[in-house]
Amino acid sequence: MRRIRGHSDRQPPPPERALELSRLIFDTPSPHSRYIEKRRRRQDELVPVVRARLGNGPGHPAPDTQAKAIVATVFACIDTATALWAGHDGRIDLADLCDQCLAAVRDHG
Repeated sequence: MRRIRGHSDRQPPPPERALELSRLIFDTPSPHSRYIEKRRRRQDELVPVVRARLGNGPGHPAPDTQAKAIVATVFACIDTATALWAGHDGRIDLADLCDQCLAAVRDHG
């Protein structure tokens, strides 16, 4: 997770606003439903990229199953970390939580 820090052109919202938005998205059915739809589209866009990077050489991409599982797992870890972060009122570093979630899957998968 730390490798992607600082690579966005958009400025993140202030922590208080991010916390408010996270709670709204995760705790309210309609915004949560829209969030899930957007996330599914993002996942679909990332699968070919991951598949190509995992490939067994030029012209031999990795199977869709592997790429889809990796992308879905990363998104699940991000969602879990965000929910934990919001549940702790933003007092825990979100990037650290993401790292911990990914490590839990990697180390015990």
